Amino acid sequence: MATLRDIKRKIGSINSTQTITRTMKMVSAAKLRKAQDELDKIKAYALKMEELVRRVTRMLPVDSHPLLTTRDEVKKVLILSIASDRGLCGAFNVNIGLLAENFTIQNRDQYERIGVWVFGRKVKDYLARRKVDIFKEWVDIKKVDQELVEAIASELALLYINGEFDKVYLSYTHFASPVKQIAVFEELLPIQTENGAETEAATFEYLYEPDRDAIVETLLPKYLSTKIYYALVESQTSEHGARMSAMENATSNCGEMVRYLTLIYNKRRQENITSEMMDIVGGAEALRGT
Repeated sequence: MATLRDIKRKIGSINSTQTITRTMKMVSAAKLRKAQDELDKIKAYALKMEELVRRVTRMLPVDSHPLLTTRDEVKKVLILSIASDRGLCGAFNVNIGLLAENFTIQNRDQYERIGVWVFGRKVKDYLARRKVDIFKEWVDIKKVDQELVEAIASELALLYINGEFDKVYLSYTHFASPVKQIAVFEELLPIQTENGAETEAATFEYLYEPDRDAIVETLLPKYLSTKIYYALVESQTSEHGARMSAMENATSNCGEMVRYLTLIYNKRRQENITSEMMDIVGGAEALRGT
């Protein structure tokens, strides 16, 4: 049975932990506001870029560019999984790892190879423990900038064009709100077109300058890098939101534990006082009897 001193020491330890989790929550909240500002800046541009690419590629044959060409037989698949280098953010990293792991398990008999390009130490460790084929890893990235994104996009494009992989998927976390993040798994390459869509936009005729091929040659790689950058920014924003929620829950749980232990401490203290009083009364009665 724990003594009063043990309980008091435990309460002090939990109070210290609560101070840490409360501080981490405040830090994550500040980082979240900054990340949301960055996300708001790129979101409109990314959505407009996606709309533009869909409108342009809608009128193109599927074999007009290597990034649009769909392979008749898909044998090798690559998954770009974007997570985090740090933990203490709830199920944020595990959800991304589960998407890649489940896809691998469900399709291992269908494809010759399923490789995973991991972005973040936590998802790398998760998949390595489960013997998933890690094709490449990017960890301990301090800052996501355009140069980094273009390097990733260029390498992915070359891997697809050269036939090293027949399909590329993108896995990241969509930021719905500070308390809700959704793990996303979608096809990245080949770039999806909407051929045959009967919409008003499909009837537009574009005038290309200098020419259509040159514009498409520039537009599609730019769209690919924008898509990846948007996914990275969304993932980072979701990470801060998930960590803020996790630290808020941890702070609340610490408070509940302190209240529970305080109640136990007071009960145990009262029992000791009552026991001591009974000993005194019993001793007095014994003396009176003599």
